[in-house]
Amino acid sequence: GLLRDPGSDTLVEVLSSLDCKYSFEPQAIPCSITWKRNMPSPLSTPDDPVMKTEEEKEVLVLVEPEDFLERLFSLTQPDLNQVLPLASLEGSSTKTYSLAIVGLDAYRRYVPGERRCQGSSRVLCVSSLSLLQALAVLQLWGNISVLFLDTWQELGQHISALTKAIAKRPYRRQLESQELPFCTDGAWASGVRVEKDGTGLWQVWKRQIQQFNRVSSTTAAAIAEAYPSPSLLLQAYKACSTEDEKLLLLSDIPVKSDVSGKDRHVGPDLSRRIYLFMVTTDPDLVLDL
Repeated sequence: GLLRDPGSDTLVEVLSSLDCKYSFEPQAIPCSITWKRNMPSPLSTPDDPVMKTEEEKEVLVLVEPEDFLERLFSLTQPDLNQVLPLASLEGSSTKTYSLAIVGLDAYRRYVPGERRCQGSSRVLCVSSLSLLQALAVLQLWGNISVLFLDTWQELGQHISALTKAIAKRPYRRQLESQELPFCTDGAWASGVRVEKDGTGLWQVWKRQIQQFNRVSSTTAAAIAEAYPSPSLLLQAYKACSTEDEKLLLLSDIPVKSDVSGKDRHVGPDLSRRIYLFMVTTDPDLVLDL
């Protein structure tokens, strides 16, 4: 299996550095890597937690360069089972397979030229174009991606990145299911933490204004300071007596310039766009021309 190759020591070092448990077990596909996650069982209770183990859909298969070229040559048939025997595996249709080949270029350079087209080694005559065509067959017919790596260290880095991505998957799903996904923990560009007491809602309102085209952070802050919430702005629109007054309500709000030091104003164009955004019932209305 994986431990037979001298470069596997590098892989073990990478696995040991990850914040997860690992083990070497017999697999349905030789030299393959799978991931499992411990999750609370539906029968679990706060007083009596019960964990269950679920296998992730990703399967990474390490293939020797010579074996890969020999199997790739069979695609002239074509028969994907010659490359990766999946048809007989239970649940294989729900898995996402990828192949990792370490040292293919070095192997093709190392094999003497006279061996490349003789006997069983004739598969080494596969040209770069034929290789690309075979990879396209794997991707389109079998949904199998192929990763070419030069060293075992690169393989370890790929496994490390893939493991971290799989570990974060439940968090990403939870984030995507939120009604307002931009109201989240963290300091990334579009995220604002909103506390239970409402702290942070003003920042959300300011960033919503900033999503309009050509609106700077200082302009959005000036509007949000004049009207700290959407409901207060709507109340101000209701207090206006004419349509023109509503359209120009925000135009005279001063905005401090960080460059010149002189005050400027929001202006009639942005005032009109924000008003239409707040009151329109037409989903196809173009706010910015």
